[in-house]
Amino acid sequence: MFLEVLRFELYYRLKRPATWIYFALMLLLAFGGVAWENITIGGGTGQVKENAPTVIALMMTILTAIPGLFFASAIMGVPVLRDFDHKTDSMLFTTPMRKGQYLWGRFLGSFLVVLLVFSGMMVGLMLGAAMPWLDADTLLPFSFWHYLQPFLVWVVPNALISGALFFMGGTLSRRLLWVFVQGVLLLTLYIITGDIASELDNRDLAILLDPFGINAVGTFTQYWTVAERNSLTIPLAGMILANRTLWSVLGLAALALTYWRFSYTIAGTRGRKRRKVAAVAAPQKVVDLAALPTVTLSRGLGTNLARIRGLSRIYFLEIVKSLPFIAITLFGMVMLVLNGWDFETLYGTDTFPTTYQVLDLLSGFNLFFLILIVFYAGELVWRERDLRMHQIFDALPVPDFVGLVAKFLAMFYLFIILLFVLMLTGILLQASKGYFQFEIGIYLSTLFTDTLIFLVLFALLAFFVQALANQKFLGHALVVLFFLVTGFVFSEIGLEHRMFRFGSSSLGTYSDMNAYGHYVPAFSWFNVYWMGLGLVLFALAVTFSVRGVDTLLRTRAKLARQRFVRPVLIFTAAAFLLFVSSGFYIYYNTNVLNEYTSSDGSKEARANYEKTLKKYQDAPQPRIVETRLAVDIFPYQRDFNAEGYYILKNKTSQPLTELHIQHNEQISDLSTEITALTRLDSLGGGELVVKESWPAFGFYIYELARPLAPGDSLRLDWKVVFDTKGFVEGGSNTNVVFNGTFFNNTYFPALGYDRDAELSADDDRKDYDLPERERARERTDSVGLHINLVGDDADNIRFGITMSTAADQIAIAPGYLQREWEEGGRRYFQYEMDVPMFNFYSMISARYEVLREKWEAPFGKTIDLEIYYHPEHTYNLDRMMEAMKHSLTYYSAHFSPYQFRQMRIMEFPRYASFAQSFANTVPFSESIGFILDIGEDDLDMAYYVTAHEMAHQWWGHQVTQASVKGGAMLSETLSQYSALMVMQEKYSPEQMQTFLKYELDSYLRGRAVESKKEQPLVLVEGQGYIHYRKGSLAMFALQDYISEDSVNAALHRFVTDWAFREDIYPTTEDLMGYFREVTPDSLQYLLTDMFETITLYENRADEVSYIALEDGQYQVDLTFSAIKYRADSLGNETTIDMADWIDIGVYGENAAGKDTLLYLQKHRIEAGEKQRLQLIVPQAPTKAGIDPINKLIDRNSGDNVKEATAAGA
Repeated sequence: MFLEVLRFELYYRLKRPATWIYFALMLLLAFGGVAWENITIGGGTGQVKENAPTVIALMMTILTAIPGLFFASAIMGVPVLRDFDHKTDSMLFTTPMRKGQYLWGRFLGSFLVVLLVFSGMMVGLMLGAAMPWLDADTLLPFSFWHYLQPFLVWVVPNALISGALFFMGGTLSRRLLWVFVQGVLLLTLYIITGDIASELDNRDLAILLDPFGINAVGTFTQYWTVAERNSLTIPLAGMILANRTLWSVLGLAALALTYWRFSYTIAGTRGRKRRKVAAVAAPQKVVDLAALPTVTLSRGLGTNLARIRGLSRIYFLEIVKSLPFIAITLFGMVMLVLNGWDFETLYGTDTFPTTYQVLDLLSGFNLFFLILIVFYAGELVWRERDLRMHQIFDALPVPDFVGLVAKFLAMFYLFIILLFVLMLTGILLQASKGYFQFEIGIYLSTLFTDTLIFLVLFALLAFFVQALANQKFLGHALVVLFFLVTGFVFSEIGLEHRMFRFGSSSLGTYSDMNAYGHYVPAFSWFNVYWMGLGLVLFALAVTFSVRGVDTLLRTRAKLARQRFVRPVLIFTAAAFLLFVSSGFYIYYNTNVLNEYTSSDGSKEARANYEKTLKKYQDAPQPRIVETRLAVDIFPYQRDFNAEGYYILKNKTSQPLTELHIQHNEQISDLSTEITALTRLDSLGGGELVVKESWPAFGFYIYELARPLAPGDSLRLDWKVVFDTKGFVEGGSNTNVVFNGTFFNNTYFPALGYDRDAELSADDDRKDYDLPERERARERTDSVGLHINLVGDDADNIRFGITMSTAADQIAIAPGYLQREWEEGGRRYFQYEMDVPMFNFYSMISARYEVLREKWEAPFGKTIDLEIYYHPEHTYNLDRMMEAMKHSLTYYSAHFSPYQFRQMRIMEFPRYASFAQSFANTVPFSESIGFILDIGEDDLDMAYYVTAHEMAHQWWGHQVTQASVKGGAMLSETLSQYSALMVMQEKYSPEQMQTFLKYELDSYLRGRAVESKKEQPLVLVEGQGYIHYRKGSLAMFALQDYISEDSVNAALHRFVTDWAFREDIYPTTEDLMGYFREVTPDSLQYLLTDMFETITLYENRADEVSYIALEDGQYQVDLTFSAIKYRADSLGNETTIDMADWIDIGVYGENAAGKDTLLYLQKHRIEAGEKQRLQLIVPQAPTKAGIDPINKLIDRNSGDNVKEATAAGA
């Protein structure tokens, strides 16, 4: 009997169209993830191949969760439930078939079908990798094992886990709603494990609890090199084995529970069911039909509205009172609380739970909401048919639209309730964190516009699809397919404009400074546009909905003509008119008033720019030596006008006959005009003759009537107008805004070819027949040695600017305020720099409060310190002010005197998350310092970021590197080091270890996704994970080994020799010479390992035990292993000999119960396993290990330290 049940289940499923639709969707998604550039599903990045085993594993885990979870629920939740729905349970349960044969036949048949559906992934992945248009360099040779191994390790267990849970839910509850709830629970758990994985110390727990393995794969392989990712499958061992075992056991336990609890008896013969049946069977009171009143039908609008109101109330209460909905709501609340318990962190430091932070968390609920829409739209549309009441309901004398409108309103009420619950949960979460600035208005204006409209639009779509489809699960599948097609396929075929992507509108990024600002008009019009289409779809849903016994689509199409009565026709026409008219207006704004460019169009323009103008890259040009500006900012119109002039000087050794001017054509709404070109030599005269021009690229060549001799100068006058017109399709300008304008001199004309305008990705370059692009020049390049880090058109410049802005704002630029006045309802500010500065300057305007203090320099200067901040962001001002003073003290004492008489920090909106150092001026994002909630034990990242940006006044503004490989080490790495030394004076070694561990984690994860090739630190090519993260580790270790004083002495000499140079710029080769001078011969290997090569360690504490000695001290016995590797640019590693000085550390507990170092000394360590050391410490140890503070770059720093146990315990 078991085999018969199994065969029947397989036969039933295999003949269902839905099964093959699910299979095709899995195949197409997997195929697209490999074969189509614009579809990314955990795909390869950088040098990791598209069909690398780790990529295949990650794609399989993602697809088994989304949309595989939906497919599994549709198949596994109904095998037994179907028998009860079709009333065949009584017949089946009275046959000689045993319960086990029935249950396991149903389960196994459905489970094999799920595996068949999921096998579509394997087929799709293999087919995708075989497509002829793919670049062979992005693929590995075919290996079937790379597909089979992850299918067996990840897909089969995932199918078992989800299948068993869904089978249990459908079988025991006999309600599909509980199957849906289980799916939501699994997704909730996955999202929570992702949040857990963001904390360094919780990653093993995250691997263990992840039901699908998505976070497990990502976490387990996070430090794998490119070479490892391209060659290794993920082993079924360690935490991966624990994860698969745990969830497989839970799946089997669910099956056991199903068998135990399932009642293999005729429905309604026991307990509560029997009493209900008996109640129904009781004699009914005889009604006198003659006494019934005469009824007159009312068909007016008021009657229909009353029907809609009554029905919607019934539908709504039926849902909200149900246990599944209550469970789903609780899951949402729990997910919000758990995700928000540690708000967005920076190196483990939380931010204050501002309202926009809570709303950012809720924006991550879109998938949760979409699943809700897909499911409940199907349940509502199919409600009467599921209850077998549809023929009675359809025969009622009510118009076609009444039922569907009532159901839609029920879902609308559902959205309102959910959003209110989540809003209240968010408020309670804020209160629990001690934050009481709830900003109810922002909650309401966001959740009940942006979120609610999003939900309404997709609900209208889902109702349309369900009304059109004649099968509930087919309707679910079609809605999911629609999401996938519009989300992935449309972009692949060039339909990127938001007018093609249903429901595509967004309120944008909320900023405390600028609120939703300029995003509102585009948001409003796109929502009007999509709402018009949504209402058209709903009208079609009414006319095509199933009513009666005729369910064929062609029959309903004929009936639809009859249902298009005058009110429906008027409604549809009005909605269509709204859709079309708003569409015209959107197109006028995005494509006529503004220029719309697709991603392919942008790439093509960049490729053509390079092909056309690359020949001018190294053409000799004069340098800007002086800039004078007048900039009028109109923040509330989002416009500005700028007029200015450059003094250009020929610093070359040859006469110049041409002037190459580059306008910025990459910024929409910006227009540039060259107004005058004047000779400043004794001959005078004006020249403005265009020899050649490429307006599309903004590149113009002016011919000089007389050559510009070496040492001679020109004055170049220009105007720039930034004129905001209407709204754009996407990527709107966030530099010029209502409150918090921040833009720099890249908006203004530049000299010469712009290398940054080229295509940078090698894959893109290959598409346009361009050669691979080197990210930086060689250190010996003669041109690069005479170019600094911000461009080749200037060295240091004389600078002055006059700015105007709105009457309630302050305008700020580098320089000293000479004059401030009001005129014509506007405020004016004149700034002048008294010494030459970097050709890199910003212009800022906002409504600010100002904190002012002074710092008395030991070399006799008084430095004015100012922080311009949003009035509500006062949390960390004292920390930032202290950091400025501390930095000035340390850097002036150890490197060189501070060159300016002031220092200012200005807050700007969180459209970007960085701080940037201009001359005596640092714009600082509101999101990375101003709202950090810094506790006693937290790393003070507001202090650190301030110290880092202050350091750039030395490393960048005093010493400017050449534009060659390794350049970022001279600016960014030395700024990291400087900030670390300031922090080290403030924090204990244990707290510094936390920072270094985050830096190590970021470096190891960064090298795993390198896009070209990893470079040693001295040859870094703008790779942040190297010059920031590895740079921190290398410099901290260097000062620890050779002493802070020695490093600072080398840097002092470096500054003395290279500060403010313009004849030639330094490279890392120069810097390393200073380091080698102060490094003992015995430690010279450190410079090779940390800076000049890619060297890593595998240090591990194996055993730690201790015994108490008679004198009250403790003897610690430490067994450890150490290996040293040298890696190439792709991460291929070879072991090398070592005799290195490495820290050995022992921890104990202080009076507060926190870790404290009892012993930290360097020992000469050779490579080897199970090495032993005996140490004496003054108190009982808690743990010990090798390189405990993570000064070295260790592939697995988590095992450097091990808990200590008493010997013999």
